[in-house]
Amino acid sequence: MCLLLAAGCRARESSGAAGGGSALGNTTVTPGNPPAQPLVASLPRAPGKFAPSIMAIEGDGNVFGGGELLADIDTCATCHPDVAAQWQSGIHSFASFGNPIYRTNVELARSMLGNANSQHCGGCHDAPLEVDGAMKATIAADDLRAHTGVSCRVCHAVRSTSTDGNGSYVLAAGELPTPNTDDPVSVEAHRKAVSVKALGDELCVACHRGFLSPDVDVPVHIAGIDEPTFWRSSAYTGNGTGRVDKVEQQGCIDCHMPEVDAPGEEYIADRRVRGHYFAGGHTWMAAMRDDPAQLARIRKMLVGAASIDVAGAIVGRDRDASGPATLGGRWHLPADGAPVVGGERLQVDVVVRNRLVGHRFPGGVNDMQDTWIEVEARDARGRLLASSGTRHERDPRDQEAHVLRSYPVDDHGTLMEEHELPTFRAVVSNHTIAARDSQTIRYAMDVPAGVALPLEVRARLRHRSRNLIVQAAVCRAGRKPEGRAFLQQARDQRDMRVDPCAPQPITEIARTSVWMGAGWEAAAARAGAAARASGYAPDAAWERGYEHGMGLLGVISERLDEPRQVLAHTLAQLPETAEYARARATVMTQLGAVLGRQGRTDEAIAVLAQARALLPAPHPPAIDAIAADALARVWRWEEAARHAEEVTEKAPQNTAAWVMLARARGSLHDDAGALAAARAGLVWSPRDPDLLRSQATALAGLGGGESTLAKQALAAFDRFRAPDEAAALRIACANRSERCQRERELGHVHVMTPAR
Repeated sequence: MCLLLAAGCRARESSGAAGGGSALGNTTVTPGNPPAQPLVASLPRAPGKFAPSIMAIEGDGNVFGGGELLADIDTCATCHPDVAAQWQSGIHSFASFGNPIYRTNVELARSMLGNANSQHCGGCHDAPLEVDGAMKATIAADDLRAHTGVSCRVCHAVRSTSTDGNGSYVLAAGELPTPNTDDPVSVEAHRKAVSVKALGDELCVACHRGFLSPDVDVPVHIAGIDEPTFWRSSAYTGNGTGRVDKVEQQGCIDCHMPEVDAPGEEYIADRRVRGHYFAGGHTWMAAMRDDPAQLARIRKMLVGAASIDVAGAIVGRDRDASGPATLGGRWHLPADGAPVVGGERLQVDVVVRNRLVGHRFPGGVNDMQDTWIEVEARDARGRLLASSGTRHERDPRDQEAHVLRSYPVDDHGTLMEEHELPTFRAVVSNHTIAARDSQTIRYAMDVPAGVALPLEVRARLRHRSRNLIVQAAVCRAGRKPEGRAFLQQARDQRDMRVDPCAPQPITEIARTSVWMGAGWEAAAARAGAAARASGYAPDAAWERGYEHGMGLLGVISERLDEPRQVLAHTLAQLPETAEYARARATVMTQLGAVLGRQGRTDEAIAVLAQARALLPAPHPPAIDAIAADALARVWRWEEAARHAEEVTEKAPQNTAAWVMLARARGSLHDDAGALAAARAGLVWSPRDPDLLRSQATALAGLGGGESTLAKQALAAFDRFRAPDEAAALRIACANRSERCQRERELGHVHVMTPAR
């Protein structure tokens, strides 16, 4: 690997996504010719008083009333009883030690890293403890501050936030004025003091972006929960660059705090209030508390949030029957009616698409998530022939199911299953799905000779909050004396009755069935609309092929002809009429992405130009982003930079867009332009390693590698770059675990288990 600051490295920077435009301008300079603007580095904010959390207090002082007042809910509830009751059901109310899941995790971290480092967690989960310095000591079970979580005053006393994460908010130090309801001036002063409307969704960013780093006394930087990056870079903010997409723009508050009617006793002027239930994916916490109303709210959000489809089938043997799946069989697109016969090999592509979630699905802490796929093949009599994933519901050591989660490993390459956060050293893969994206998983089986046809293939997407290994650990911890003490105090202090051993609810998010072989049409007709709960409108049947091809984009380069064939087939089925112009452009854009990854650059640019011609202006940023990526892969940097600039003008909050622009400009020796792009991207993602690298390289080119700024920028990159040992740990994990070997790549194959 060439040295970061070596001048020759700039022409060899690898490609990324697209970007352009910046506050510092696009000043082209030659080596030795400094730009007109003063050189400035954008450096990640360092933790302060509450390190390693980034939380702060105005003036670096103390919060009025300290943690006890910050934990007070009753005062707020006198005027806002309904909002307080809503909050009582929501997960923010259970963010602290009264939540058995959190307590199990944070106590593990405290035992391994020390109490002081647990402030990393406390900045978001335990502000009442944090402001008093109590996270550095033993937490008593009867401490009210440990049973409040994210209280009213925590959110409503926030004065500013930054995009850093790990609790990057600033709390008001002074007293929040208590209103006199008979005095309009007093009420208005209170309303003004507690309003967070100006912060909007930025209030959520401070805690819903988290990362490990040397700040927490671990030797690597690993990004964790990061809803802001994926939401900002999605169609829901108008900054999506992965595909042609059109959805209603929405933010965190729109989805998780929709407006509700305020009852008569609620002291609110306009009779409408933002709901404080914070429904998301925490079905287990609702079950622990025996809160069926909250569980219903959560399930309403989950059902249909993603779709599942058996989109394509490959019938017949591979060219190499002992090797991985190839196109050696015969494609049948879509899978319905595939000419299956007994004695042949059948492979089906199951496609899951994140349709409604504005960030990755499932969101939150990805390594503990437990959303999985079940696939069954049955004969005409309904007898089970083969399956995959059906044991996962009850088997904590199931190795077979495809699970939408991330796979972190320790320094030996061992998969970590219980959120042992201090041991994380690399992430092998992450199978959660970005907003509006799809994922294709292949399943293979040998069809028994003499099978009764038609064959039915059923697929289900199922969800529970946490995997069974975590569930068992939380239950064990809750049965220990200290666990029982916290549960009793949660009941005494907050009237929270929590059962950490309550079974987890399982929610079916989507299901589908397809039939293959002789008689398939009659079987499908008998099943009717119920067969495809995640159905497609008749005029949008092309979406099945589009989502299938899009889901195959992540396969290894040797298999990229698969998504090319699927998308080309889908495009051929679409009428060349004005009614389908947008649909054709949508498929063409994904086809251009495949061609670009295959190195067929001119073909990719031509297809993207056709897509552009089919769409009205302004054209979606995805077309230019994919063009920039295709051109960067073959070092056509000048053209790539022009497209990248277009992208950042249309999608200025897309981090990947700025990464591409910084690389393209750096590779053209436009150090000032690269610095401008890197700094613009770091506004939204201050620890992005690609942007930190481009910044350091540009500053070295402009001011010399020995300049103070260049050294500071290089130190920031070194602190937050991807772990050097990540590749070796992935290999070690693959060598010791069949599941790790399979799951480390997208588009992998699950061999279905024959029925006994």
